Formats: sequence, structure tokens, C-alpha cells
Amino acid sequence: MKRVVNVFGGIILAALIGLSVTACDTGGPTGGGTGGGTGIEMVRVGPGVFYLGQEEGTAGFGNTTPISSVTMSGFYMGRFPVTQGQFYEVMGFNPSWFTTALGRPPTSWSTDLDTWGPAPTSWNDPLRARWDAVRIVPGSTGYRLPTEAQWEFAAKGGPLGGPYTFSGSNNINAVARHWGNSGIRTQEVGGLQANRLGIHDMSGNVYDWVWDRYGPYTAEPETDPSGASWGSFCVIRGGSWNYSPHGFRSVDRIYGNNPFYRNTAVGFRVARPL
Repeated sequence: MKRVVNVFGGIILAALIGLSVTACDTGGPTGGGTGGGTGIEMVRVGPGVFYLGQEEGTAGFGNTTPISSVTMSGFYMGRFPVTQGQFYEVMGFNPSWFTTALGRPPTSWSTDLDTWGPAPTSWNDPLRARWDAVRIVPGSTGYRLPTEAQWEFAAKGGPLGGPYTFSGSNNINAVARHWGNSGIRTQEVGGLQANRLGIHDMSGNVYDWVWDRYGPYTAEPETDPSGASWGSFCVIRGGSWNYSPHGFRSVDRIYGNNPFYRNTAVGFRVARPL
């Protein structure tokens, strides 16, 4: 599959259950590889230890506090955000906003309607309780959204690190599509410089939706944290095509919208355990 289609964005993301991408790692200790019909490339990240919330570069303006020492097991992270073509190949439709062939997106989507029912569409929708109950199954090896800690560890370059404010550079224009250089829309993935792990677009283009619900950080050391277990807002990371660069730092965290809310500036990438 060609990778040149636009990054996937403009979606309702209530859960990733049932996303049957089939990519697998074949690239050794640091490589990714492609697999299955979707062509999703994965990059190995870690294991290692890093400081969650600590500004590492010269273009930032402070830490996201409280800082904590986090020990991470190794995992695989998508080299690119999921593209429109990859999503269409798995799901059979394309709800992205920036596509002329398929028009505007439908009102909602679900990856497994038989199990989960349709996605909730409002605060008061009774389906919210079922979708809010989704949890990571311990020991599972399938594809899912990265946790917030996994995302920041990968954005900072994993154990390779680097003194960078943004993912791979202190120069925002080298690594990120933002309001000033995006053409006021999403752009092809991988068009700018990667970080030290070879991962693209962790700053800019579209926000990455991560697993965690938004909650306060703690200062205690943690191992493979998965964030708050419940909350009304999902965390999004990395900045997007229609925002100014101040929110693109690897340590910057934003509470996104409710999982049933559609936004043209939010996409996702997949992760999986080693």
C-alpha cells in the first residue's frame, strides 16, 4: 500500500477494540518492518527509564509537573500515525475530514458493533457506561492505543534520548506540521524529519489520541503506568495542523474531548507489547 495518503484525522474514537491490523515486527531489536495487508510499520522502543514530564530541550518553557521516574518495558510503536488508506483497508470506510473522494465523515463509528454496540453520541447516552469500562487486558499482545507514558517515552527517543523539546528536534519546522506550515490541513505522514528512533509525526500533523483518561500526574516512581482508570476526557498528545507550536512539546499533555466527540485535528497510532 502506498503511504502517501493523508494522515487519518477527524474521527470519533470511543475505543480501539477489534481493530484488526495485522502488522507484525520482523525487524530485530531496533527495527520495525511491515506486515499484513495494512502495511503498518512498527518500531521497537525500549526498555528503559525516563522522567515523565521533564523538559529535555532548549525550545521549551518548563516541565509538566510533578515529574516522576518511570520504568518502561519494551514495546512497539507505529512509525507513522494510521493513514486514511490503512484505516479504510481494515474498516471499509474513511471518516476523515480532509478527503474529497468520500466527502464528510459519518456521524460515528465502532470497530466491533456486535460486541460493543454503536458508539455513544452524547454525555447522557446510556452506552457510555459500556464504552467507559474498556480496560487493557494484562498479558495481551494485540494492537491498541499507546499509553501516555509510552507515547512520551517514544516521542523523546526512548533510551536513545536527545536534548529536544519536540520529537526529534528543537526546531519545530523540522519535525512538525503546524498552523504556519501545514497548508491549513493534514499532510502526508513521514514528510518531515523523524526522531532518533525513526518515528515520524509525533509532533504535529494530528494529535495522537492515547489510552489514558486525563488525570493529575503523581511524583512517585512508576513502572508501565496506564494513567487514570476513569475520566470524562481522553488525553491527546503532540499538536496538530491547526494549532500554534506552543503545544507541540513532547512533555505537553492536553485533555482532549469526550471519546464520542469528533475533531479534525485528532488521529491515532497503534502500539503493542514486545
